Amino acid sequence: MSSTKPLTYLIVCCRYIGDVLMTTPLALSIKTAQPDAVVDYLVFEGTEGILAKNPHVRTVHTIPNKKASIGKLFSLYRQYDVAIAAYPSDRTVVAAAIAGKYAIGLTNGWRREWWKHLLLDMHYVCYDRLHVVQNMLMPLRMLGIEPIPQVVVATDAAGEQVVQELVPDDRPYLVLHPYSRNSFKCWPAEAWGRLAALISTQLDCLPLFTVTNDAADKAYLDAILAHAPSGTAVLNRCNLNQLAAVIAAADAYVGSDTLVTHMAAALGTPTIALYGASWTRYWAPWPDGCHEFSPFVQNKGVQRVGNVTVMQEAWECVPCNKEQCRISTRNRSECLDAITPDQVLGELQKHALRTHSK
Repeated sequence: MSSTKPLTYLIVCCRYIGDVLMTTPLALSIKTAQPDAVVDYLVFEGTEGILAKNPHVRTVHTIPNKKASIGKLFSLYRQYDVAIAAYPSDRTVVAAAIAGKYAIGLTNGWRREWWKHLLLDMHYVCYDRLHVVQNMLMPLRMLGIEPIPQVVVATDAAGEQVVQELVPDDRPYLVLHPYSRNSFKCWPAEAWGRLAALISTQLDCLPLFTVTNDAADKAYLDAILAHAPSGTAVLNRCNLNQLAAVIAAADAYVGSDTLVTHMAAALGTPTIALYGASWTRYWAPWPDGCHEFSPFVQNKGVQRVGNVTVMQEAWECVPCNKEQCRISTRNRSECLDAITPDQVLGELQKHALRTHSK
């Protein structure tokens, strides 16, 4: 693949927005090893916002999630020197094979995926004992590129103005993000309300809840605020870069298993991640500056690495990595609901609150 011209790379991630964020170490690693290289992305429509202002990315192509996109894909036919399938999903692998003169990527290694091995010039089989960040960086080694396991989140200075408007007199504040695409990963509204009260009274910090434009999330927030103390703040709607700036300036962050929690971890903010049934060894937020292969390999209980604390029950059935709890009679994630606000407060006091000198 030697050439007098800078190489062009396409990172393909036909997955959810949080998955796109976790691919950003690929772009960072490529641009560090080859500063003149061009790095573009191909993602689903609606997920491109997490790449806005990313200094390592030139162009982001999008395709519809639910509709056929073969025309768009063939418009990229062999347009890139190297295409990287960042996840082993079918569309991701097919798109990389179409767009790249040389295509590499991830597969699950299943026998029925034999066709992916034919489409890709080189492939690496995911190993679920490694974190997703380290798994997706493995193909770079095939290219002689040194992997840099650092998730990249760009901030927007406008977010600082949001903080000044919401938080008077430089009062310490904590960002709380209760939402998840999967309701099974959501902590009870009463627990969030109780945690907000503890933050206000025990930590003398302002609890600041995020918002989304989803109607179900709005109803969820209303239920939370019904249990929260007066004076609890709610963040104005803002873009992801502005939200990143708000989180970066916070004393700490508490959130569910979702995109914004991964953002907080990457920004270096002290982060508490509330997990239920998910594999933390693979899906936990990646700590800022971490170089381990699987920082949360314990896979249950309270785990602390760098700026990230993952809270999860240590029950025998945890983690089942299922979206239906086999011990629940109310269609809830019982292991997640068992985590108490007082336990979260204790972790904040011990390990995840910035020291102030104001």
